Amino acid sequence: MESNNELYKEKVGQELKSRMKWFKEALDDETKRKELHESIQGSEIIIRLEIYLPTDDPENFMDGLYLYINNSGEIVDADYYFRDSCNGAITRVEGDDLQVIKNLFQDAFSLEIE
Repeated sequence: MESNNELYKEKVGQELKSRMKWFKEALDDETKRKELHESIQGSEIIIRLEIYLPTDDPENFMDGLYLYINNSGEIVDADYYFRDSCNGAITRVEGDDLQVIKNLFQDAFSLEIE
């Protein structure tokens, strides 16, 4: 029996496949492209800012943060990453930890969009 997570991944895969078919059709047909563009309900700018944290051995180990900033200049999400000489991983920062990062870095960077 498949778990809910596996079923969800399968559904997401099916939806992506359907969307890609639609996008490819829009590439080949100007009318479909116009319909697609006119049907988009909205958009939001998200900028990813990468922060390299200090390390004593940057050749063999580095870690940092990806801060995701919306068009209002607010940090809306964050990931922590690390890489060593052989491996790397990224994990999402959530809950109280995300709030700490927001409090620490929110005023450190400014964003101006025209």
